[in-house]
Amino acid sequence: MFWERAAVGESGWDGARGAPASWSRAAHLACRAIAFAYYGAAGLTLAFLVLPLQRLAARLAGARTSADLRAQRAIHRASRSFVRLMEGLGLVRVDWRGTEVLAHGPHLVIANHPSLIDTPLLTCCMPQADFVVSPEWSENPYLRRTIAAAGYLRSDRGARVVRDAVERLRAGRSVVIYPEGSRTPPEGLRRFHRGAAHIALAAGCDLLPVLIQVTPRTLMKGQRWNDVPDRLPEWRVEVGEPIHPADLLGGSEGRAGAARRLNAMLQDYFEKRWDRGEC
Repeated sequence: MFWERAAVGESGWDGARGAPASWSRAAHLACRAIAFAYYGAAGLTLAFLVLPLQRLAARLAGARTSADLRAQRAIHRASRSFVRLMEGLGLVRVDWRGTEVLAHGPHLVIANHPSLIDTPLLTCCMPQADFVVSPEWSENPYLRRTIAAAGYLRSDRGARVVRDAVERLRAGRSVVIYPEGSRTPPEGLRRFHRGAAHIALAAGCDLLPVLIQVTPRTLMKGQRWNDVPDRLPEWRVEVGEPIHPADLLGGSEGRAGAARRLNAMLQDYFEKRWDRGEC
């Protein structure tokens, strides 16, 4: 482990290793640069080599599995290798709690979004996942080819994204949504959008909450990649108990009112856990 700051005293020396703390920081930054360079190279390799060759091989072999599902499995493998590299380099520690259920869908997954690597953490647990992504990511020059190949859903398509998500859930596929719409700011959770609630009610399915916590906070929106905390960041990825929305239907307010109430329930669910330091 390169990042042992707990033993650093006022002198600036790492008592555990007998080396200046600045050396430890430099080693950590070097390893972080290696990890993100690997992630970038893996993304480009997926977009311009692996996925095109995969499509060609499938066409020649007459494969029945759809191209987007094959792409999602390739993303799963790349994410798993990236997370293992981050752990192996001593850059992160991840506490996985109940995440084995994510591998077998269909699930409508909702998660908070505290850091840049939340999506790789989820995709390394999910061989198949249809993410609902923002236009910012969909149009990113570096990511758009891979996102398009994976068939991810765009969040700015209104009722269409609800219909598409429902179709995929009914086809036995898992859908993943960050109801905040973007990464969680330092001061707390953003106001939730209602898309997840509308999808759950239209599909008649449960929601599976995933609580993601990183202590201390790092890789937040707008934060530079080399802005590192004073101690090893630890992620916890925890699957909660399913949330059942069916009992919200049937009132005089109709589905729109039920979606408002369900969205408020989801916000409250995550807010309480945020306040307790659980996400």
